[in-house]
Amino acid sequence: MTDDVGPIRLALAKAVYILHVGVTFFVPWGWLLPWSEAWWFGMFFIPIMLIHWKTADVCILSTIEMKLRGHPKAGTREQGGFIQRMGALVGWHMSDETAANLGWGLSYMGLALCALRLYLDGHIPW
Repeated sequence: MTDDVGPIRLALAKAVYILHVGVTFFVPWGWLLPWSEAWWFGMFFIPIMLIHWKTADVCILSTIEMKLRGHPKAGTREQGGFIQRMGALVGWHMSDETAANLGWGLSYMGLALCALRLYLDGHIPW
């Protein structure tokens, strides 16, 4: 990967990275927010994200960031996984299988807890 793509593309890549970090933290922890709008957003966004993971070979946010950074393998599995890059920041070098299990597990957990918060707050009358 090369970050020698010019200041505008690098700034855009950093913005996509920050958005991706936000998504990565919202999905498992959005249910902790005090607003029912956040829980409703999670109820719709998380399934859409999971469908994207099932139907696409790689995450679109990772691909956009890597293309902006000039990564020669952007858009392929060789571009690397975002969850693995996040883990590496704290010294956790995980396998592809571990990253996938972590991503799917935390996503389903976040979805279930958003639904639970909506139910307990009376927004879903089951």
